[in-house]
Amino acid sequence: MKPHQKNRSRSYYRHQRRRTIQRKAKIAEHNGWYVPSKGYFAKGKVHCSCWMCSQKTNKDGFPHSQIIQLERLKSQLSDYFSEEE
Repeated sequence: MKPHQKNRSRSYYRHQRRRTIQRKAKIAEHNGWYVPSKGYFAKGKVHCSCWMCSQKTNKDGFPHSQIIQLERLKSQLSDYFSEEE
């Protein structure tokens, strides 16, 4: 007997993988994306998270942490350009 037994069978994992791939393929088909193979959807996200596509960012603005980060970058740039003069 093996020291560690698995709770789930291979068929369970196959079923879950097939289910998630079908869901993601349906989303891609709805958006008209070209997909070379369906196995591409086995892992990862199916949506674009850029600032232009993200509805949450367009509606609510950037999160607090990103606002602070942008302010730091702006201050670094202003310091850099002021030192050159």
